Amino acid sequence: MKSSNTVTKKQIRQVCKQKYVSLGDLGKPLRTVLFVIISVCLASQTDAQSIDDILRVSYQDYEGSARFASMGGAFGALGGDVSSMGINPAGVAVFRKGYFSITPSVLNVHNNATFADVATNSSRTRFGVSSIGMVSNLWRQKNINWNVGVTYQKKANFNRRTVAESPFGRESIIDYFSDKANSDIGFFDPEYLNASNAFNIYSPFDWDVPMAYGTYLINPDEGGYAGNLAPEDRMQQKADVLLTGSSSEAAFSFGMSLADKFYAGMLIGVGMIDYEKDVIYSEFAHPNNSSDLNSLIYNTNLKIIGYGFNTKIGFIYRPIPSIRIGAAIHSPDYIFASRDNSEDGYTAMMDNRYSASMTAYYNSADNGTDVVEDGPGEEYYLFFTDMQTPLKTVASVAYTFGKFGLISADCEYVDYSKIKIGGNEPKSEFNADIKQYFKSAVNLRLGGEIWLGNVALRAGYIYNQSPDKDYDLSRKSYSAGIGYRLKNISIDFAYRQTKTTDYYTPYSNARRITENLNNRQFMLSFGLTLDTNR
Repeated sequence: MKSSNTVTKKQIRQVCKQKYVSLGDLGKPLRTVLFVIISVCLASQTDAQSIDDILRVSYQDYEGSARFASMGGAFGALGGDVSSMGINPAGVAVFRKGYFSITPSVLNVHNNATFADVATNSSRTRFGVSSIGMVSNLWRQKNINWNVGVTYQKKANFNRRTVAESPFGRESIIDYFSDKANSDIGFFDPEYLNASNAFNIYSPFDWDVPMAYGTYLINPDEGGYAGNLAPEDRMQQKADVLLTGSSSEAAFSFGMSLADKFYAGMLIGVGMIDYEKDVIYSEFAHPNNSSDLNSLIYNTNLKIIGYGFNTKIGFIYRPIPSIRIGAAIHSPDYIFASRDNSEDGYTAMMDNRYSASMTAYYNSADNGTDVVEDGPGEEYYLFFTDMQTPLKTVASVAYTFGKFGLISADCEYVDYSKIKIGGNEPKSEFNADIKQYFKSAVNLRLGGEIWLGNVALRAGYIYNQSPDKDYDLSRKSYSAGIGYRLKNISIDFAYRQTKTTDYYTPYSNARRITENLNNRQFMLSFGLTLDTNR
């Protein structure tokens, strides 16, 4: 909403004309060099959505049950846990009796973000259900046993918050807006920017320029555009990024065991993605600035919601009673549908929506504040309609030390450059960037368990290689837990800590924000053994 102190476009243009640096003052040679540099920067910049968002929704880090989490998820050769089926579906055949388990959890994400050498701390805590599942015996005769299982579990948790602030400096997103507009004067013609349907003329990837123009942050100048800042003006930058949602899987598994030596299984899963990113980018003028600009706020919201399916097959083999060897193949998740709230049904494409708005605050002559807003005023459905996550292979081994305990290990290979998105253009550009910037990764999971009567002590470790060629996005997780079993009831507790580094750039030529993430998760599982009389 605009305030009562509304100013006209002509008035603001006249004030800005007196205070911003003319593009013509740079000289033709410097302008040519600037044009080339900005064109290169903008070629890989997508404001509405980036390949980082696509990587994030494709990444898998199973939470699972408390026992599963406390042992680092290294259950590919062990089985016998409702979460193990997500790693190796042959795990469903290891159960000797029916079993039910549910795991509520608490996740706390602490983020230390550094922006222009200034560190800012933020945290976010979420409650949820990490895993729920049930296994039942379908048929048993002599040395052959058939089991079925139904499970739901989180494959990734997106929840986190990043708050980063810079000191006062010359850097400003306004320069980015003017540079982008000047990189293609014909495309960003004032006639188009002034049009009432400007947000229909331009795609969401270019909405920032008409919004900057509509809020008078950039203005025409000698055949180009210049920002509404004087050379000596300083701005403080702030980014507040909130991620919510998760990736999860509801699955049906069935498997058979032969003489308790060979186990085979298959899983049919429904993958679900619910991802939302809210970004509030702000700038605040230094009190000594000569420009009338007081502050600006640039809001964006991205939603990715989709449903699809996947299949997994695997086996476990016991050459001798103390050793288990496992292997599994996970098909890609084919995500191609979403919920249609208007018809209370489903549509044959993903829900990929984007919205944006921009507000500028100006100091008025009567010591008040003039507020100017611009934006499309509605959500826009982005270009891609479906996606395919990478295929995954898992090799596992476990060793049991009699009645004392066990150790286990999983080695997982996944090639993130194989992520694919479908839909309208610029899908080809996105797929090309995915191949260029992402790579294959080898992930390692280790776990151990010691048995002390009815009590079990556990520990685990996970190392996930970085899927990015340029940045180290590797993850390390440390976990520990304890379990207690009495007749047909089990209670398990787990604590897992994950450390990783991530990066965020508010706009293409901005300083990079470095995020040091420390995730702490607590899980408590309640289990019940069924058909105990068999």
